[in-house]
Amino acid sequence: MKTFIKAIMGGVAISSGGTIYLTLENHIVGALLFSIGLFTIYTFGLNLYTGKVCYIVNEELSFFKTILAVYFGNMVGTVGTGYLFRQTKLAKLVEHTVEIVDLKLSDTLFSTFIMAIMCGIMMSIAVIGFQTIKDGVEKNIALIFPIMVFILSGYEHSIADMFYFSMADAWSAKAVLYIAVISLGNLVGGCLIPLSAKILDKEVLTSH
Repeated sequence: MKTFIKAIMGGVAISSGGTIYLTLENHIVGALLFSIGLFTIYTFGLNLYTGKVCYIVNEELSFFKTILAVYFGNMVGTVGTGYLFRQTKLAKLVEHTVEIVDLKLSDTLFSTFIMAIMCGIMMSIAVIGFQTIKDGVEKNIALIFPIMVFILSGYEHSIADMFYFSMADAWSAKAVLYIAVISLGNLVGGCLIPLSAKILDKEVLTSH
């Protein structure tokens, strides 16, 4: 339950980052400020699916229970926040959000999967950097820059997309399929660097 609650709050944090990104016309500034979501999660020990998957290769199979709890907790946080915001003055962002979501759903599943893998790689760089670098300034730079890269490159982040889909009220069978593909791609991408390090006998990240 503690893991699930922290995941719900992680979803809310990502939604906050997504909201500021929707608000700003300057994409670079928007990408920079989106990282407040990740900063909040890793500063206060909240849970995020795209961060947790980086641990998989160094954990037991039972760790997938944690992954599922975090995933569904993030879903509750983002979907709930998205629909809640539609009832506030932030409803002015709905039209722009619909445009973003329509663009995402017009992409092919293969392209979406590759974009999700690349997001997973960027997330693993951010998580591993934040967890392993000791200097306070450098570890926060390591957290922020990969986030900006995945946003400005158009890579797909499953948890952020759950917020966008909810804010746009765009859920459908097709949307669920795309979120599933993105979630899988994030998992694959998030495991690549830790797996490569493990093959080279260099464990870079554990959940303990």
